[in-house]
Amino acid sequence: MSERLSIIISKALKNDLDELKTRMNLDQSTLIRKLLAEATKGEKLNYAIKEYKNQKLSLGKAAEFAGMCLWEFIDELKKHKLFIEFPSEEIDKEIDNIQSGYYDEFI
Repeated sequence: MSERLSIIISKALKNDLDELKTRMNLDQSTLIRKLLAEATKGEKLNYAIKEYKNQKLSLGKAAEFAGMCLWEFIDELKKHKLFIEFPSEEIDKEIDNIQSGYYDEFI
């Protein structure tokens, strides 16, 4: 379901939108919906990364909020030079799982 949204923008922004819609051969509503969708997606990703970095969201919850699968979100973290932090006990558990052949059935 769609909803109507009214906003007031500066003359400079309106001129930029007019130039873009002409160059992209789009009507104003389509252009604004496209720009809002892209900006919203980017802002959600930035927020998810910030909250993950500040340990306010888990890796899975941050990926979910960003609208990405876990691996896509991990790739985004790499682009921002952020790395996944695991407590040492989880690392030890994973090493034990690898050595015991636990993951062999997945290979």
